[in-house]
Amino acid sequence: MGSDKPGIPFPGPQDPALIRRGADRLGELAGPPIIAGQNDYGTGWRLVEDEPGMGGPVAGLIAGLASAASDWVLVLAADLPFPSPQLAEGLVGIARREPLAQAVVPEREGRLEPLFAIYRHDAVDALRTLARQLARSRLGPSLRQTVSGLRLRRVGEAEWREWDPEGVSFLNCNTPGELAAAVERMWSRPDQGGNP
Repeated sequence: MGSDKPGIPFPGPQDPALIRRGADRLGELAGPPIIAGQNDYGTGWRLVEDEPGMGGPVAGLIAGLASAASDWVLVLAADLPFPSPQLAEGLVGIARREPLAQAVVPEREGRLEPLFAIYRHDAVDALRTLARQLARSRLGPSLRQTVSGLRLRRVGEAEWREWDPEGVSFLNCNTPGELAAAVERMWSRPDQGGNP
């Protein structure tokens, strides 16, 4: 993207930072957001440092879970501008019915989507152990590989598409082209937070 992605302005009403765009859409479903990182991008949200000795999204996920006060934690990537509140509510409902699951994670095209998912706060120790075990491998721990070692309630596409038929919750902004497409989508679709 060429700059710190979460802080990129998302053009639209008040030009919020990309990180704020996603979290604001889910604000009523969760407590105050926590950012795993060193910059709050003007949000005033609480910052937590990555898990010591680890890097990448695994370190941020572990740090965020460790610092959360609730039993269940909604995890959202900073570059998702259209997270569906209905999908988030659906995942929460599944979590409440699945007390043995350590995480409720959607699957899209056969792959886990661990950065729009629900995690039990007490899964943090299992994640630490899994990440350390995987760190000994040649490639190191990937987020999907680490999360797949938890007791998962996988949410298949047929199930989650009832709440998010187009799968817009997983549209991310990794490139300037993807950001431009997301902005165009917002302005052309009132249901995505833009004007008709």
